Amino acid sequence: MAEWATYTLADFLMFSPRVYFRLVERYNQGLWPFQLVFIAGALAVLFATATATDGRRARAAAMATLSVAWFFCAWQFLWLRYSTINWAMSYGTAAFMLQSGLLLLAIRWTDRAALPANSLRRRGGIGLMVFGLLAYPFLPLIAGRAPASAESFGTMPDPTAAVTLGALVAFLSQKLWLLLPIPLLWCAFSALTLLAMEDFGAWAPFVVILTTFALLLVRR
Repeated sequence: MAEWATYTLADFLMFSPRVYFRLVERYNQGLWPFQLVFIAGALAVLFATATATDGRRARAAAMATLSVAWFFCAWQFLWLRYSTINWAMSYGTAAFMLQSGLLLLAIRWTDRAALPANSLRRRGGIGLMVFGLLAYPFLPLIAGRAPASAESFGTMPDPTAAVTLGALVAFLSQKLWLLLPIPLLWCAFSALTLLAMEDFGAWAPFVVILTTFALLLVRR
């Protein structure tokens, strides 16, 4: 047991930071300008969440868009790219596919209740969505990485999880809270991976996790 105390997070990495971020860069270059399609979709979800009064329509549109984003991340990034350097991503792919299916099923769970305009939790969820949509593309500039390694909603897991958590919190439906575990677990996994790579961007998923739990404690 004493030997385990000598291990660090970096000892569990199956790849170097250079290999990982180069993988992300090539992935982004191969997809461009497809990222803009998902950004437009995220903006539509954000607009619906912020302005809609018809709870059922807003939730259904958001769940459908988020489901597509999770499926795309699972297939294009986790399975076709990330799994080539990290065998554990076969399980990550399955989790993302499961989340995509649950988001589709969640359309049936939505009700016709109006979205409360002045809810603190709703405003916080919208803020978390904005963070996932706008902050992640600029992380390479802060972390000293190449701009081509930027992450965007729908194509990369971290911003997709952040936007999803924000939307789920904003919609104030207890049934939708069943969709929280997978995004939260992914954020924790990503934070630890980035810490192991000594990347400055590790703070972002930690912020997402802490913000989500803080908002869940808000009563209104």
